[in-house]
Amino acid sequence: MYVRFASGLCAVLAAALLGACTVSSSTTATKSPPNAMPKISPTTPVQSGTGQFPPPSDGTDAVLQLEALLGLHSLLAADMMRARIRTDADLAQSANAALGQNADALSDLLQPVMGTKVRDRFAEAWTEHIQALFKYSRGLATKKAEVREDARQDLSRYEQVLARLFADQSDGRLNLAAAQATLGKHINHLVEGVDTYAAKNYPASAKIYQQTYAQAFQLGAVLGSALWPANVGKELNSPTVALRSALTQLLGEHAALMMATVRSSIGNRDDFEAMGAAVNANTLSLTAAFDSLFGPAAARRFQAGWADHVDHLLAYTSATAKKDAAGQQNARQGMRSFETSFAAFLNTATQNRIPEEAMVGQLGQYDGRLLAEIDAYVSNDHERAQVLREQIYGETFVVAQQLSTAIGATLATRLPRGGSQTGGGGGVAVRMHGG
Repeated sequence: MYVRFASGLCAVLAAALLGACTVSSSTTATKSPPNAMPKISPTTPVQSGTGQFPPPSDGTDAVLQLEALLGLHSLLAADMMRARIRTDADLAQSANAALGQNADALSDLLQPVMGTKVRDRFAEAWTEHIQALFKYSRGLATKKAEVREDARQDLSRYEQVLARLFADQSDGRLNLAAAQATLGKHINHLVEGVDTYAAKNYPASAKIYQQTYAQAFQLGAVLGSALWPANVGKELNSPTVALRSALTQLLGEHAALMMATVRSSIGNRDDFEAMGAAVNANTLSLTAAFDSLFGPAAARRFQAGWADHVDHLLAYTSATAKKDAAGQQNARQGMRSFETSFAAFLNTATQNRIPEEAMVGQLGQYDGRLLAEIDAYVSNDHERAQVLREQIYGETFVVAQQLSTAIGATLATRLPRGGSQTGGGGGVAVRMHGG
């Protein structure tokens, strides 16, 4: 199920990039600064939050933020429940605190379309469902079946409360059964994921981790189309907005899987192998899209560069754990090389709509936060690591917006209109928002 969904995202991305990559390669690139990656030291202040997205500019932007915030919720919930199984109290506590902040952000985002009273009802029920997830994982960790069953009943009750609330606010666009089914999938994925994790079936748990994240975006799309005005739902299916949503999900997934893999590499090696396989699957999905559209040579170049970036992050993690300063520096240099080459590609693909030097700086800042998150996690500063993870996730939202805007402008007169150009019946404009 997940593979088909991921391939759909890749098709949206790749279909747009196909047109972009027909741009002449003779475009002159601006030279990049040699030390683009900023070093975020242990004393560099970071702001807590849930990704810290900018205020939504309109209804469409609000729905895209809803998707991303729900995606983040699924990641935080899964991380909190997994930490309970591992008896990793510090990580469980930091994830639980972040879930509360995420709930506040979701409530604030929904308030304009729900009103204050309904917003407060949502916030209460949503918080209760988080507490029930915590309770379920506690029962699983302590092997108390009665606690798990009690939590399951709580989850079922709050699922019904939330479904009724959303259906009542949808002006007839979302019936109760559909709302309950969508929320039920969200809860079932989280419960199934922690069950398989507790059973040490790490490959299955890693796949469900991805499925839970993808389904959270679907939940956001369903709620966005039901709760915001009808014209917003139509806009969500436009090519550029669909591309932006797909990029947000795909980049967010990569960041989340990469950070989960880093955490596992320091702790549970069995889980590390499973999470590493999930990262590889993400990379292969993108590579397959490039292969079908650009040919095997371009796909190999993409895969080699993307895989190298992953390898450099893991090398930095290993060097940090071993206090190997030379190894850390080698990894940083490798990441700078990736930043330069990837920024040059984006600049050429979008006909200079993404200035190379600025993108190198932005990629450097992103990588700098990734390395700072690794530093914090290795030193057991879970609170700081959690805040950095949220900021990294939030940056993928901003980058997705920039990329989709630039690609949309580049392809304004050449976006595929039918299946003969995309292989998907106009799939560049069709994603989950439609149904």
